Amino acid sequence: MISLCIGLAIIGVIAGARAMRLDRSQRSAWSLEPIPSIYLFVALLLIGPYGGIFLGDLLGFVVEDHSIEATVLRALGTFATQCAICLIVFARRVVAQPALHVVGSPQWSGGRAIGLGVIAILVAWFPLQAIGSLAAFLQVLCGGVVQPLEGHTTFNLLRTSPSALLTTAMVLVATICAPLAEEFAFRGGLQRGLRGMRCGPWVAIIATSLVFAAIHIGALTEGAMASGLATLCALAIVLGWLMERTGRIAAPITAHALFNCANLILFFRA
Repeated sequence: MISLCIGLAIIGVIAGARAMRLDRSQRSAWSLEPIPSIYLFVALLLIGPYGGIFLGDLLGFVVEDHSIEATVLRALGTFATQCAICLIVFARRVVAQPALHVVGSPQWSGGRAIGLGVIAILVAWFPLQAIGSLAAFLQVLCGGVVQPLEGHTTFNLLRTSPSALLTTAMVLVATICAPLAEEFAFRGGLQRGLRGMRCGPWVAIIATSLVFAAIHIGALTEGAMASGLATLCALAIVLGWLMERTGRIAAPITAHALFNCANLILFFRA
């Protein structure tokens, strides 16, 4: 109840102060044109997982195996493939000037963008919890089941992990691999691609956020669908705002990683 009240109060203050307005977009450091950005998004989501499947098959894990060992291996294989795709795509643009310049404020430095990412997730933490709690309440009110304590399959895998090595590997996947890959795909590829095709900032942010939440449906446990989707969509809006506000993908990567890290800390403390 305290978290809900604090979260709603912060949402009210932000809405009243219009803190998320984007009438002065930053010049973006994202170096891909719109169509290649969309291609990057599609490649990371569709081709990347095949690297994970290949690694799993190579080591004797079938696709239907959802153990922590198989999940970690497939995640690492997917991440390695996604990194290779990014390296190939950006290889010719290392020294190129950013293609998606927006006339406006000067470009943010990487350090300043990371700092805003830290501040943003600290401010957004209670509102995100409040949004999830309200969604869970509405789910019960509409005749649905009560939200389980752990709403993501990652927590179930960690709870049944047979070794500290696998637990550590899963934590690294959740706090490093996932934020890097997902932010390059969504806030970089999809959102910046839509912005380059003359979509308004909030249209691009909301469209990207809806796709981001939908992609995670398979990772949500039974009974946590409403709360999980609402929280993920709200988180994605914050991440999209960070990308638009700073023009640097380092900001949403930082915020995403801290969000995952905070949830893992709460899980282990519990």
